[in-house]
Amino acid sequence: MNKLKVVFFFLLLIHNVAFGQASFEHTVASGETMYALARKYNTTVAILYQLNPKLKDKTLQVNAIVKVPSQNESEKEVGTHEAITVVPDSHRVAKGESFYSISKKYNLSITDLEALNPKIKPKKLKEGVVLKIKNEALKITEEQQETAIVAVDVNPKNEEVVPETIPLEIKKDATFTLLHTIKRKETKYGVAKLYGISIRELEALNPNLPSDFPVGYELIIKKDAVETTVASNTELSYEEEDTVDKMSKEFMSKADLLVEKASEYIGIRYKYGGDTPKGFDCSGLMCTTFKEIDLSLPRTSSEQATFGEKIKMKESQKGDLIFFATGRKNRISHVGLITEVNEDEIKFIHASTSSGVMISSSKEPYYASRIIQVNRVLNE
Repeated sequence: MNKLKVVFFFLLLIHNVAFGQASFEHTVASGETMYALARKYNTTVAILYQLNPKLKDKTLQVNAIVKVPSQNESEKEVGTHEAITVVPDSHRVAKGESFYSISKKYNLSITDLEALNPKIKPKKLKEGVVLKIKNEALKITEEQQETAIVAVDVNPKNEEVVPETIPLEIKKDATFTLLHTIKRKETKYGVAKLYGISIRELEALNPNLPSDFPVGYELIIKKDAVETTVASNTELSYEEEDTVDKMSKEFMSKADLLVEKASEYIGIRYKYGGDTPKGFDCSGLMCTTFKEIDLSLPRTSSEQATFGEKIKMKESQKGDLIFFATGRKNRISHVGLITEVNEDEIKFIHASTSSGVMISSSKEPYYASRIIQVNRVLNE
């Protein structure tokens, strides 16, 4: 009888150890998604949701605990569920799937998948939609066979990006697509700078890029031999003929990105000392916005007023900082980001104590009498 008990407990112990090793826990860091975790641990989003059913249809929160299958278990699942030996003609979209995950599943590029489904917008992909996976009429020409797709993984260990430029030595008649996979903490500005292109060129090459710049997304850096022309609808409203030549392409690209980023926060409440989407004060909004171009500003408005170069009001441009004295003493206590200059009117985005993040005008009496200076913090 005692021997049977020993055998029973021994078997139970083996079962518990095996079960415990089937998965382990991962603490979610800022910017991580289920898809990014699936890539990181060589598994699938479906398997992660099987292990974490309570996380399905919910936004992944920082510091949340996610169960991740062990390498052996993941390989088993991939072997039984994800192995595709025959590529079908079409695919019905399942819940949680995206253009990126589907393209990876069938070993396609996102560009190819979009070309096969021109009427379907990746950002509005819905469950149940049928996508074409292959086109029988498509024939590979000699020119296509010579075309190479180069995937550049400049940061395979997912480390913090080193701000160096990657020289693209491209022959004039070369035809290939250069890809970059977004890593944690990367920004549009950082990637554009890395490859020596402008943010507008990056956006033009990736028109369907999600606004949250998701980790794991493959960016097109160079597409074929066709020169990328960037269409701009931005109107320079203040002495346009005189100022366009003075402002570098990179300056305007940075300024556009800053205004776009700050505008995402319009409507968020004012919070003293706040520098997150839960609440901003005026200088906190500037600090968070300028991080988008990897530029760290001092924390207070008075300190920010000593940063960069003080310029004349008539030289103000989009992307400059405008400072005010809103207290009893004539000391700088408020700051905004200039979004538009139209003759003698300056519009700026800021965090107001009464209305939160909003756009105001220098024509408003309250601000007109309190303007102290304008600083240029971007390099021309």
